[in-house]
Amino acid sequence: MNVPIAGEMYAALGRGNMSNDDNLRAFVLDQLTDLGEFETKASFGGTAPLIDGKAFAKFKNGALRLKVGDAKRTDFADQDMPQYRYGTDNARKLNIFNTSPDVLEDADKLVAWA
Repeated sequence: MNVPIAGEMYAALGRGNMSNDDNLRAFVLDQLTDLGEFETKASFGGTAPLIDGKAFAKFKNGALRLKVGDAKRTDFADQDMPQYRYGTDNARKLNIFNTSPDVLEDADKLVAWA
Protein backbone atom coordinates (compact mmCIF):
# COMPACT_ATOMS: atom_id res chain seq x y z
CA MET A 1 0.00 0.00 0.00
CA ASN A 2 1.32 3.44 -0.91
CA VAL A 3 0.88 5.54 2.24
CA PRO A 4 1.56 9.31 2.00
CA ILE A 5 3.60 11.28 4.54
CA ALA A 6 1.73 11.47 7.86
CA GLY A 7 0.61 15.10 7.72
CA GLU A 8 -0.40 14.84 4.09
CA MET A 9 -2.30 11.66 4.77
CA TYR A 10 -4.19 12.99 7.78
CA ALA A 11 -5.07 16.22 5.96
CA ALA A 12 -6.28 14.29 2.92
CA LEU A 13 -8.58 11.93 4.84
CA GLY A 14 -12.29 12.45 4.37
CA ARG A 15 -14.85 11.53 6.99
CA GLY A 16 -16.86 8.34 6.63
CA ASN A 17 -15.00 6.89 3.65
CA MET A 18 -14.10 3.24 4.22
CA SER A 19 -10.93 3.37 2.13
CA ASN A 20 -9.78 6.41 4.10
CA ASP A 21 -10.49 4.55 7.34
CA ASP A 22 -8.41 1.66 5.99
CA ASN A 23 -5.55 4.02 5.10
CA LEU A 24 -5.68 5.70 8.50
CA ARG A 25 -5.78 2.34 10.26
CA ALA A 26 -2.76 1.06 8.31
CA PHE A 27 -0.83 4.26 8.96
CA VAL A 28 -1.58 4.37 12.71
CA LEU A 29 -0.92 0.68 13.25
CA ASP A 30 2.48 1.23 11.65
CA GLN A 31 3.06 4.22 13.96
CA LEU A 32 2.21 2.07 17.00
CA THR A 33 4.66 -0.79 16.35
CA ASP A 34 6.71 0.24 19.40
CA LEU A 35 3.80 -0.81 21.64
CA GLY A 36 4.52 -4.43 20.76
CA GLU A 37 2.02 -6.98 19.55
CA PHE A 38 -1.63 -6.10 19.38
CA GLU A 39 -4.70 -7.24 17.50
CA THR A 40 -7.66 -5.44 15.95
CA LYS A 41 -11.36 -6.25 15.93
CA ALA A 42 -14.56 -4.71 14.62
CA SER A 43 -16.21 -2.48 17.19
CA PHE A 44 -19.48 -0.53 16.80
CA GLY A 45 -18.98 0.40 13.16
CA GLY A 46 -15.24 0.97 13.48
CA THR A 47 -12.09 -0.93 14.37
CA ALA A 48 -10.49 -1.19 17.81
CA PRO A 49 -6.82 -2.08 18.41
CA LEU A 50 -6.35 -4.25 21.51
CA ILE A 51 -3.41 -5.14 23.73
CA ASP A 52 -3.92 -8.17 25.96
CA GLY A 53 -7.59 -8.19 24.92
CA LYS A 54 -8.24 -4.58 26.03
CA ALA A 55 -9.19 -1.89 23.53
CA PHE A 56 -7.17 1.32 23.81
CA ALA A 57 -8.40 3.18 20.73
CA LYS A 58 -10.93 3.19 17.92
CA PHE A 59 -10.78 4.03 14.22
CA LYS A 60 -14.05 5.35 12.82
CA ASN A 61 -15.10 7.92 10.24
CA GLY A 62 -11.54 8.87 9.33
CA ALA A 63 -10.47 9.59 12.91
CA LEU A 64 -8.46 7.89 15.64
CA ARG A 65 -9.95 8.15 19.11
CA LEU A 66 -7.93 7.09 22.15
CA LYS A 67 -9.46 5.62 25.30
CA VAL A 68 -8.45 7.80 28.26
CA GLY A 69 -8.42 7.12 31.99
CA ASP A 70 -9.37 9.72 34.58
CA ALA A 71 -5.74 10.57 35.34
CA LYS A 72 -5.02 11.60 31.71
CA ARG A 73 -8.33 13.28 30.80
CA THR A 74 -7.03 16.77 31.63
CA ASP A 75 -3.92 16.21 29.47
CA PHE A 76 -6.09 15.52 26.44
CA ALA A 77 -8.36 18.51 27.12
CA ASP A 78 -5.30 20.77 27.57
CA GLN A 79 -4.11 19.73 24.09
CA ASP A 80 -7.50 20.61 22.56
CA MET A 81 -8.25 16.97 21.80
CA PRO A 82 -12.07 16.87 22.00
CA GLN A 83 -13.92 14.29 24.03
CA TYR A 84 -16.25 12.00 22.08
CA ARG A 85 -19.89 12.95 22.57
CA TYR A 86 -23.02 11.35 21.22
CA GLY A 87 -26.79 11.44 21.42
CA THR A 88 -29.27 13.80 19.85
CA ASP A 89 -28.02 16.66 22.02
CA ASN A 90 -24.36 15.48 22.22
CA ALA A 91 -24.73 15.44 26.01
CA ARG A 92 -23.47 11.89 26.50
CA LYS A 93 -19.70 11.52 26.82
CA LEU A 94 -17.31 8.60 26.72
CA ASN A 95 -13.73 8.49 27.99
CA ILE A 96 -12.58 8.58 24.38
CA PHE A 97 -10.82 11.56 22.82
CA ASN A 98 -10.02 12.48 19.22
CA THR A 99 -6.31 12.47 18.47
CA SER A 100 -4.78 15.65 17.07
CA PRO A 101 -2.89 15.58 13.75
CA ASP A 102 0.45 16.52 15.38
CA VAL A 103 0.21 13.43 17.62
CA LEU A 104 -0.74 11.19 14.69
CA GLU A 105 2.23 12.46 12.69
CA ASP A 106 4.82 11.63 15.35
CA ALA A 107 5.16 7.93 16.20
CA ASP A 108 6.88 8.64 19.54
CA LYS A 109 4.12 11.06 20.61
CA LEU A 110 1.41 8.67 19.49
CA VAL A 111 2.89 5.79 21.45
CA ALA A 112 3.17 8.03 24.55
CA TRP A 113 -0.43 9.20 24.25
CA ALA A 114 -1.77 5.71 23.52
